[in-house]
Amino acid sequence: MAKEPVARDMHASRRISRRGFVAQLAAGLSSREDRLLIDTHLEVWTLDPKFPFRHPERPNLKVNMAAPIENQVEQMREFHLRYAVLINPRYYGWDNSYISHCLHRYPNLFVAHGLIDPEDPQVHERLRYWVKEHDFQGMRFSPIYHPKSTWLNSKEHYPLWSEAEKLGAVFNFYILPHQMPMLEDMAGRFPGVKIIIDHAGKPDLKLSDPWPEFRQMFRLKRFPQVWVSASEPYEMSESKKYPYPDTWPFYKAIYEEFGPRQLVWGTGYPRPRWELPMDKELEFVDKYLDFYTNEDRELLLGKNALRIWKFPGA
Repeated sequence: MAKEPVARDMHASRRISRRGFVAQLAAGLSSREDRLLIDTHLEVWTLDPKFPFRHPERPNLKVNMAAPIENQVEQMREFHLRYAVLINPRYYGWDNSYISHCLHRYPNLFVAHGLIDPEDPQVHERLRYWVKEHDFQGMRFSPIYHPKSTWLNSKEHYPLWSEAEKLGAVFNFYILPHQMPMLEDMAGRFPGVKIIIDHAGKPDLKLSDPWPEFRQMFRLKRFPQVWVSASEPYEMSESKKYPYPDTWPFYKAIYEEFGPRQLVWGTGYPRPRWELPMDKELEFVDKYLDFYTNEDRELLLGKNALRIWKFPGA
């Protein structure tokens, strides 16, 4: 099990990171044309009234800035990303129409995940509808918004997971550390469902010691159908200052526990909502997470995703 690094190692880690990055530049790894890049978590939205917002927790939410699919297509060309996984933002609630529109407009670039109401008694039928009728490959669930709920591993959800096994659907989870045992239960019951744990499992750096809760996620490493999204350091960080050194021990622990074959990479949002611009997203992985080998980065940044989703032409 990974041990928390002591503070005096931080400066040494920075020096190693710089040397490692220089070595990668010499090896030509900074050329993005030479490697497979797949963003496994991309949320897009438009202010077009044809696609109204229906946020389930914040029905009166006002959104003033669009992040349309066209921005992402431009970004993919600029940074040589081959594919991306579209995730329906919570703005739209359970209506995945805009994501379906984007998927079918650019079918050679994207696969798609939607949102469905986990408390709908017919939730398994909603899954089947979006997969069969709209070509979605999975769904995202967010128990983080229901911290006291037990629907995640309720018997009422067994039909949902059984249907996902039949369809080959992928589930990704925006989840709190204390909810991990419920996810562990379902991973054991339904091994045919591929699972992505979003945003590094959301360790709470506000706690004086976040590690006891955070380690609950490590129990899922025994399931080969589980991957962790080693992503969004700006969300995890308490300092909010790039390159977010307070997050490095957590990414290292995930790497040491799960290994490079159970990690994926995602950015979260395209331009213009950029907490971290794409060049910095890649620099963060290439330069500051210096414990990855070059082979690890190839898996994290693209190759692992090919084992999870069916990308066009891949």
